[in-house]
Amino acid sequence: MSTVSRALRLAGENPGSPVPCPVCVAGVKGANLERHLGKVHQGVAEADGAHGSRWGGPERIGSRWLLGVALLAGAAAAAYTVASGNQDDRIILGGIGLVAVAMIVWGAVAWGAPLFPGRLRVDERGVVLRHSYGLGRRRLRTIDRVVLGGAWESRPTGNSGNDDTYESVDVRVGSYLQLVAGRRRITVHCRTAGVVRTTWTGWQQGAKRKRVDITLDPAEFVALQFALWEIGVLAPRPAGGADGDSR
Repeated sequence: MSTVSRALRLAGENPGSPVPCPVCVAGVKGANLERHLGKVHQGVAEADGAHGSRWGGPERIGSRWLLGVALLAGAAAAAYTVASGNQDDRIILGGIGLVAVAMIVWGAVAWGAPLFPGRLRVDERGVVLRHSYGLGRRRLRTIDRVVLGGAWESRPTGNSGNDDTYESVDVRVGSYLQLVAGRRRITVHCRTAGVVRTTWTGWQQGAKRKRVDITLDPAEFVALQFALWEIGVLAPRPAGGADGDSR
């Protein structure tokens, strides 16, 4: 089912409640959504909401794996050099070079470079995040709870101290929805989260986070919310309901 179809069904069932537009993600009263789509997004809505269960975006798990492997390789090169007594410059420089490249890639991904494409899927069987160019997979067979909070990044201020280190400042870069099943979790980030707080119940307030797993664009982030509603994880907020934690 397309995201537009889900949105129209939710709007029909809750005409007095706010519903996020599946195209522009603005909050629209349920009774007005169909008119909004026809007037503002005529000819665009069905194309933009064509798939309501699978989405793609830059993921960050692959870069963390790469950095971990590089650090292990660097440590192994150092251990081999010490144990063998063979000061092979190729091994030493190779290990250092691998760690340096991995750190550059990790830093670039942390700043938003789309070097690792990920895929997220939600259906009746649970949630699956494919990462590391399809080599890795994280699956949640159930969703015990949904956590909503602010996503943050540390950015350099450009001011250096006496020890030649650069200061950094935390900057908010949107919001996240974290899907939790026991000790496993998938954290989905969006830079423009829209009206998620005023639309849904069924989520808990979370602390600010800097570590996320995948970033979706606003329309896909809304599509994820509709998919979670369809499987019973989120519920529409009643008309006039107060904002805040729902549990």
